[in-house]
Parts: sequence; C-alpha cells; structure tokens
Amino acid sequence: MTMQKRVFYRAALFLAVAVMAALGPQNLALAADDKAIDQVRIDFNNAFNAGDAKAMAGLLDQDCIWMPPGEPAIVGKEKVAALYGAYFESVQPAFELKSGPIQLSGKWAFLSGPFTRKETVKAGKALKQVSGHYLFVLKKQSNGSWKIARDIWNEVAVKP
Repeated sequence: MTMQKRVFYRAALFLAVAVMAALGPQNLALAADDKAIDQVRIDFNNAFNAGDAKAMAGLLDQDCIWMPPGEPAIVGKEKVAALYGAYFESVQPAFELKSGPIQLSGKWAFLSGPFTRKETVKAGKALKQVSGHYLFVLKKQSNGSWKIARDIWNEVAVKP
C-alpha cells in the first residue's frame, strides 16, 4: 500500500470515529427511533390504502385509544381493528398521513402532521374528500418496536 493510500485511510478512519463520537450512542439510538416511528406512519398509510385491517391491527398497542372527531373514543386494539374492518368493507380510501415532527420522551413518542383522505363508497360510488391534522402517541414495546397508543385527529375540510 502506498503512503498516500495509508494517509487517506487513516484520515477516513479518523473522520468516521470523530462523527460517531460527535453523535454519540444516544443520538444514534434516537435517530434509529425516529426512523422506526416514521416507518409506523408509512406502514399505517400502506395498510389503510390496502384496506387491510389485520395489518393495521399489527401497528397498534394493545391498550390503544382512538379519538375520532365528534365521536366517542374507541378503546382497545380489537375494537379499533374491528372498526377498520367494517369501514374497509364499504369504503375504498386513498389516504396519506404526511410526515411531521417527531418528539421523544422515554418510552413515548409524539408524531403529528397533516393528512388527506378520499373515500369512495363501494356500493354507491359516492366520493368524500377530507383533510385535517393528526396526532399519534406511540409507545415503545418491550421488544423495542413502536406501536400506536393514541390517535386523535380533526377534520378541517370535508367535501362531499
């Protein structure tokens, strides 16, 4: 190996060590949590658009609470999954939770942002467009994964 290559490799190694030291193990873990939390949002979008209540249930904490606008709260993973199962039988949605800020506090995380939803009723072909804002509260599970513990949203614009 030439002297020039040794100097280059040593400089690259020094830079990598310096970056890791600056980030620290805690910041690297936080970055991994942020990525995992955003993946829950992406998986939620995919399951919702596929009409897959079972996949949605896999994203939920056992003791989750859903707080829809103008409706009573729905408590428990099974009840929330059943709600989506019934919804998907009659509605074909086009849905997107857009990314937003993530805040971490120990085993809890908060993710909020805007959303859009278009609903086509399967039987009557009626279309409804909704937009608003959501707040997910996620709970870190004992296996290190993140599940949705609370979902609350508003509906700012509803167009028939």
